[in-house]
Formats: sequence, C-alpha cells, structure tokens
Amino acid sequence: MKHRASMADWTRAALTGLLVLAMAGPLPAMAARERAAKEAPTEPQQQFSKEFVKKAVPVQKLVNDKKWPEVLAALPEIEAIPTLNLDDRKVLSGWKLQALQATGDTEGLMAGFERFLADGFAAPEQVGALHQQLAAWYNSKKDNVKALEHYQAFIDATPDAEAKEIETLARLYLQNNRCEDADRWLVRVIDNTRRAGKRPDELWFQLRDRCLVELKRDDDRLANLEALVAEYPSRDYYSRVVALYRARSGDDKVVMLNAFRVAVSDPLGGLGTVGSYLAYADVALVMGSPGEAVRALERGMREEIVPDAGSNQAALQEARAALAADSRNLAADAAAAAKSAKGEVEVKVGLGYFSKGDYARTVELVRSGLTRGGVARVDDAQLLLGAALLELGRTDEARAAFEAAAAAGSGSLLGRIAGLWLARLGRVEPAAAVDESRSAS
Repeated sequence: MKHRASMADWTRAALTGLLVLAMAGPLPAMAARERAAKEAPTEPQQQFSKEFVKKAVPVQKLVNDKKWPEVLAALPEIEAIPTLNLDDRKVLSGWKLQALQATGDTEGLMAGFERFLADGFAAPEQVGALHQQLAAWYNSKKDNVKALEHYQAFIDATPDAEAKEIETLARLYLQNNRCEDADRWLVRVIDNTRRAGKRPDELWFQLRDRCLVELKRDDDRLANLEALVAEYPSRDYYSRVVALYRARSGDDKVVMLNAFRVAVSDPLGGLGTVGSYLAYADVALVMGSPGEAVRALERGMREEIVPDAGSNQAALQEARAALAADSRNLAADAAAAAKSAKGEVEVKVGLGYFSKGDYARTVELVRSGLTRGGVARVDDAQLLLGAALLELGRTDEARAAFEAAAAAGSGSLLGRIAGLWLARLGRVEPAAAVDESRSAS
C-alpha cells in the first residue's frame, strides 16, 4: 500500500538524522553564567539545583567524550534525585535521547521522544516533527491507534499541513475504522485544494466513496460521485452515478434516459456493464429515441463491453429498424406538431430528430416548443436542447440550456444531471481555448 510505504519512509528518515531537538550543551560554570547574565540580562538563564550539579558534572564529561553506554548507566542515579527542577530534567532528557540515538536503541529513543513531548520540553517548532516521527514508528509496529494519535497531533501542530499529509491522516482514520473522522478530513482537503485553485486528487473522492458506503450516507455519496465524475469522467464512475439515479427515481424513464445520455454521449464516459447498455437501449426505445439505442449498443460493442453476437445483435437490429420507421414519419410529425396548441408535441418530435442525429432540427423544434409553452417537463426539454447544441459544437448556447435545466429542475435528479452536463462543458471549453491558442501561434 502506498500509505504504508510512505510511513516506512518517515520511519527511516526519523532514524537517520531527524533528531531535531533542543539538546542541552555543557553545564555552564557559575562564573560563565554570571557573565552571560550581565551581557544579556533580558534572557532567562538555566537554573540548576545544587544536588543535580554535584552529580551531573561527571556525566557531562562522559557526554563530551561520547561514552554513551556509560552515560545511560549513570543517568538513573541522577533521575532519582527528588528535588530535580525543570531545567535539571530537561538536560537529563537531552542526554538520554542523544545516548539512545547513538547506541541504536530505537525502542528507547521513541519512548524518549514521547516523554520529551509529554514533559513539555519540545520547542513549538519541534512538536509537529516529533509527532510525525512517532506516528511513523508506531505505524511500522502496526500499532494503528498510537500511529493515529501522533499523526493527528502532528497535523494539529502544523497549520500549513500539505494536502498529502491531510490525506494520510484520513487514511489512518480509515485504518482505525473511524469513517466519520476520515470523511471529515477528506472533505477538508478537497475544499482546501479547490480554494487554492487546484484540482483535487481522484483518490480523495474514491476514499470518500468508501467512507460514505460504510456510513450509509446515500445523499452525500451521490454528491461525492457526481463531483468525482465531473473531475475524472470514466465509465465506472458514470455507472455508479446512473445506478444511484435509478434507485432514487424508482426507475423513472425520463430520468434514466437523461442519465444514460449524459454518460454515453461523453467521449470519456460510457457505461461499465452489458446490462447498463441494454437498459439504456430499452429505455430509449420505450421513450421514442431508437437512435440513442443504436448509438448506445454500437459504443458498447466497439468498446467490447457488449458482446457483438446473439441477442445483443438482435437488439441492435431491432433498434435500427425502429429508427428507420420513425425517421420516415418525422416530417409529417413535425408538420402536425406545428399546428398543435401545446409546445409539448414539438419537443417530442424534437426528440425524434435527436434520435435520428439531426441535431440542428432538434434545436429548432425544442426551442419552438419551449417558446410556445405547455411543455410538461421544461427541465427535460432544456436538457435535450443542450445535448443537441453540444453535438453541434455551440457550447455557449448549450451552457445556457443546461443552466436553464438546472434552474427548472432545482433540487431534482434532472437538475443534478444538468450539473453533470455543465461539468462536461467545463472540460470541453478550456480544451477548445488551448486548441485555438495553438492554431493562432
């Protein structure tokens, strides 16, 4: 796992030179201390107890000579002095850490780090680094609880923690089966990254999906998946979103036709299973858009998701036959729709032209129907209009149509599908701007 590898890296770093501590130097002689006090009277001076100084001077020599085993052997007697003050204990702690590091006693060194932190000896700028080292150590020991405890303390002490560091904290919460906390930190790193004008990592949305499934927070899961497919379109992510739309809508065919359409019309999208493509074909046929059934099955076969044989070929031929039959009647249907009192009829004929692939005629009829009024589902009509305009490359007009669909279907599943179209437009428009700049140069 990447997570475990990075934690192992931290452990190695901790043991190969990250001992960033305010180690005490030699014990100052009284005369030197008095001199220093006169030269810098505003700075606090170390105040050692008499009992400590008496026993510590010989140990200071051992420290200077780097006789670390002897230092460790001498320390318990001094540590047992009942009258030790804060400065005494801080010097002892520093000597012990130096000796433990020099003798390669990693277990003792890590325990010493914890004691150093608990006693409040670490300077503010050292606290985060020490907790990070301890987190790495406990992670290498597979002590998930302690690793999390210290890594959280590292993040708390690091106001400018990097995105990957926050991601690691979320992973540690997941490792400890604390999905609510993991999700909270994943939301934070996604939001922070967006505020910085950057693209959140795909992995963060994936980890959130795992959390939200575990927590059974279906509303949040759908929103997270919609954000994921907007940033990183793929057939897998679209398939998950479409499945949730089906469950939410009770298999409402208007919703499902639009959901399948946004997924399959996206060159970076599609659907992940044979069943999904066949379901799209069935809905499209029922809703009077056999051309969409043809295009769906052809894409599924082209991508080798739908086997190009047997009943699937029969379904494709059925859709092609229905498309041919509908196409023969479109002109008459359009003429009749123009005489209807309601624009709904023109919108339905516009769907027929969309099915045929005549997107310009789709735009004319749907716009006429919306202008005349009497359209039962304005959000559905605007989505159809936007899809046709996008096929024609008229992105500004398509955006306006999708925004109108989002407004008309505010809070509905069709409104959410409009959001997916708008996200796709957000990917198309920057790419077009780059192409234009290249051709200009």
